[in-house]
Order: sequence, then C-alpha cells, then structure tokens
Amino acid sequence: MPTPSVYSPAMQVNAPPALLQRIGRLLRAKDSLVFYAIGLALLDFAAPLATGWLFRHRSLAALLGTGTTVAGDAVAGHTAAVIAVALSYLLVSAFFTAGYLRSLLGRLHWGPRDGRQLVRLFTLLALIAAISWGLAALQSLAGDTTTLALLAVVVQLVVNVPLLYAEYAVVVANVGPARAIWRSLQTFAANPLVSLLVLYGLFLVSFVLWQFLPGDKGDALALAPTMLIHVLVWGCVSFLADVVLLCVYIDTIERGTLPAN
Repeated sequence: MPTPSVYSPAMQVNAPPALLQRIGRLLRAKDSLVFYAIGLALLDFAAPLATGWLFRHRSLAALLGTGTTVAGDAVAGHTAAVIAVALSYLLVSAFFTAGYLRSLLGRLHWGPRDGRQLVRLFTLLALIAAISWGLAALQSLAGDTTTLALLAVVVQLVVNVPLLYAEYAVVVANVGPARAIWRSLQTFAANPLVSLLVLYGLFLVSFVLWQFLPGDKGDALALAPTMLIHVLVWGCVSFLADVVLLCVYIDTIERGTLPAN
C-alpha cells in the first residue's frame, strides 16, 4: 500500500504538526530511501572523477587530491567526451533527484513528474555545478593562507544560502529555477536557525570526509574502502538533511509564511 503523501494541500494550514514530530514521522516512514540517497551520493562522487580522468588522464589518487569538478572539466576539457559525460551526469542526476524528492513526499518514484520538471531541475543543477566550480577555484586560490581560506568558507556559506531549499521548491511547488531560488531565500529567512545548523553540519561532514581521503597516494584497490565509507556516510547525512529541510519547507508553507506555489 503506498505511503500517504507527507504534504497535502488539504491539511489545515492553521494547525501544522510540530516540526520535530513531522521530521520523526518522515524518518520512520521513509527510512528505506537512505539507499536512494546513497545512490545519488555515489553518482555525485563518481562524476567528477570520470570527467577528471577523461580530461587529465591522471590516477585516481591524484584526481582525489586535486578536487576536480564536473563543470570545470567540461569547460577546460574542450572535448566531446568530457562534455557528454558532464551533461549526462547532470541529466541523470536531475532525473533521479526528482524521483528521490518525490518519493520523500509520497509513494516511490524513479523520475520527475514531467519533462518540464526535469528541465527545471536540470537547469538548477547545472547552475549549482557552475557555482561549485567557482567555489573550488576560489578555494584553490586561497591555498594555505588562513585569511583567504576563511573568506572562501564565508563565501561558500553565503552562496549556498539561496540554494538550500531550491531543489525542494522545484519539486514541491513545480516552479522554475529563479522562483525556486527566491522561495529558498524566503524559507531560509523564515527558519534561519535550523537552516544554518543544517548547512553548517553539511559543511563540517563534507570537510571531515574529504580530509580522510588519502589523496595523491595509493592505487584504486587501496582507496576503495575509504571511498566506500565516504559515499555511505555522505549518503546517510544527505538523507537526514533532506528530511529535515523538506519538513522545514513544508512546515513553512503550512504556517502560511510561504505561499504554496
């Protein structure tokens, strides 16, 4: 029997359930979707390694050490293979991300609601990929300089604020990227504390995980266990963050702070 949708327009807007209760219910109802999130984490982890190898033909350890990005490789590579892999990754990621978020809202889905939603999410993910490329370049320029490194972290935090709820807005409200970013900012403004806590937690986990990757040394077989742990941990953390942020987004709509669409 399909799981009832967590978000329903028929719910009473003036009496939403407590946020923590909503998060707990969604975690219990959708705990199996952690494997969906792990699959998406694997896709996000493998894509830059694939484009990086096609562009530079370097070892796996070297690619892990350089922190390659899909957008950066596609722009700098100037080859059809790199561009094709980058576009394929964004398309596949958009397709399954839409299915994953729709599954969190109701029954299991493997893709978007329609072609328009796929295009909107693809455009948003392409924008995020371009921003990630810019942030990686900024981090590289900062190097070991403490002041510049801190500035780079602050810039990353500020840039990620308007994107925090954007994917949920595309799927829940079925809006385009520009509207989704605006709705993300509105949701963040209505829930600054929990939003910053989740964002800080994601940054912290990401930083720790990348520190444990033994870049520039070891062959693929030796690196495999560490990479597997990286993907599993990030997938689980991403699932928890998605549950919390999606509940916050829905709760903000039901409180009347954010229009339904």
